[in-house]
Amino acid sequence: MSGALEGINVLEFGAGAAGPLATRYLADHGATVVRVESRVRPDFLRLYGITKTQKSLDASPMFAAFNCNKLAITLNMKHPDARAIALRLVGWADVVAENFAPGAMGRWGLAYEDLAKEKPGLVMVSTCLHGQTGPERDYPGFGGQGAAISGFNHLTGWPDREPLGPYGTITDSLSPRFAAAAVMAALLRRARTGEGTYLDLSQVECAIYCLGDVLVEQAVTGEAPGRRGNASARAVPHGLFRCAGEDRWIAIATSSDEEWTHLAESLSLTPEENWQHLDGRLAQREFVEAAIEAATSSRDRDQLAEELRSVGLEATAVLDLADLNADPQLQHRGHFVSMSHPVIGTQNYEALGFRLS
Repeated sequence: MSGALEGINVLEFGAGAAGPLATRYLADHGATVVRVESRVRPDFLRLYGITKTQKSLDASPMFAAFNCNKLAITLNMKHPDARAIALRLVGWADVVAENFAPGAMGRWGLAYEDLAKEKPGLVMVSTCLHGQTGPERDYPGFGGQGAAISGFNHLTGWPDREPLGPYGTITDSLSPRFAAAAVMAALLRRARTGEGTYLDLSQVECAIYCLGDVLVEQAVTGEAPGRRGNASARAVPHGLFRCAGEDRWIAIATSSDEEWTHLAESLSLTPEENWQHLDGRLAQREFVEAAIEAATSSRDRDQLAEELRSVGLEATAVLDLADLNADPQLQHRGHFVSMSHPVIGTQNYEALGFRLS
């Protein structure tokens, strides 16, 4: 497909999510991306599609979703002729992307310092858990470990329970955005100066960067923030409340006393006198939110969300995956694109979250 990056050639080494998601951003905006894969050690996401009756390495929906709009070549890097073929591909490429553990590319003679001698304008990005330097550089972790190392697990859950961690592998979701943006910045720099760039990206550090508010809180208070569930120190209510139907919920937050008054009126609550101000609601958060859920539990989720928003309140339905596929806003934006795969068949794939004119 054509786009803003049409004419840019990307050579990708690696597997999993963090690297392939980054290059998918480039592919979806017009870059030609060629993945180098191994038949001997296929991308582990390809294995997710294998069942007792399905043995194809092309049957994984997750692999397909992460690698839309790409081309691929298989290359056994242990073969004596492999490096020469890889170097021919590097000669074609504007960008080389890899997400192996540090040192893997160097063992094949494909480290940036090797490639830049022949192609000084090359942009190369290496993305792994801890980056290319430091005492933990050789730890070959995945996104699950990254969530724990970066602080997300510690912050996710309830104060009186064990850490839960966010759903999915958070560093695999966050770091590709940084990697794609960094590559495009390096390409812009090359267009201006003719110089190449080596980008050393730590997935853990990208995740920590996204926790800036709690890092600042610790710096100011001297205390490490802990798990708060859905609670906020600046708003009550601030959480999810059951609605009518099976597993139907609404998210509600009020940031001011005026908003609280509107919410109480909309839900026909009979609040305690000291709930009129935030301090009183903070002191009795459990009782305030129990009263709210008693009122929402018999209400239709979508109708209630619309009613509360109509009076200026922060309220929205908690959507499940079926809701997302039917959501009119996402349909209008073309977020889900139906595509046909020769093995998987027809299914919806996500488009990127931003559009270029």
